[in-house]
Amino acid sequence: MKPLLQRWQDWRAAAAREQAAATARRWVLIDVETSGLDMVRDRLIAVAGVALHWEPDLGGGRPRLRVADSLEIVLRAPEGLVLDEVARRNILLHGIGRGEQGQGQAPEQALQALLAFVAGAPCLGFHAAFDAGMLDREWRRQTGRPWPAAWLDLAVLARALYPEWPERRTLDDWLDAFGLAASQRHRASADAWASAELLQCLWPRWRTLAAGRPPWTVARELLAARRWLS
Repeated sequence: MKPLLQRWQDWRAAAAREQAAATARRWVLIDVETSGLDMVRDRLIAVAGVALHWEPDLGGGRPRLRVADSLEIVLRAPEGLVLDEVARRNILLHGIGRGEQGQGQAPEQALQALLAFVAGAPCLGFHAAFDAGMLDREWRRQTGRPWPAAWLDLAVLARALYPEWPERRTLDDWLDAFGLAASQRHRASADAWASAELLQCLWPRWRTLAAGRPPWTVARELLAARRWLS
């Protein structure tokens, strides 16, 4: 168990991140690819981020995507790595083979580069608990500290904003609902971009519900109420 002082410091840091997120004008959609779905055993293979920018003082239109403000990094696989059956099957999904993994960046450099790209912005992800958990695990292994970003789960937010569509759960479900299509599913950069486009589609209802309040704060309240109702 953490010492009381450490827990208090962690709480202060988390509160500060949430306060900064409420006024942020740049958000980052994060997606990761991994060797499997075991958050303890499996490893990061690739990380990607796509930034959205919004300007509430100019009418509060939909957040804008900028191709130049995006990032994808493949992490270098450990030397002599022997792939198990799950890892081999996952290569068929994300298409990042042993050759590309062997030429990737060292995990330490990759996460430092991602952190520099995020640059203090709040992070979002579709089923964000997995992305956040994998990044946090690897960052703690490297630095002993938690991943320093506020997170919002776009999957839960979509269901909170559109309760009339309870059957829509996967990213593909929501892309289909709004007539969107990912250029390549299960590639971190393509999934992050598709998730960012989904956010743009959710924005009109999200913005209307916010009614002048910070959208991030309203989303947090929606998610907290949904957890309580569950």
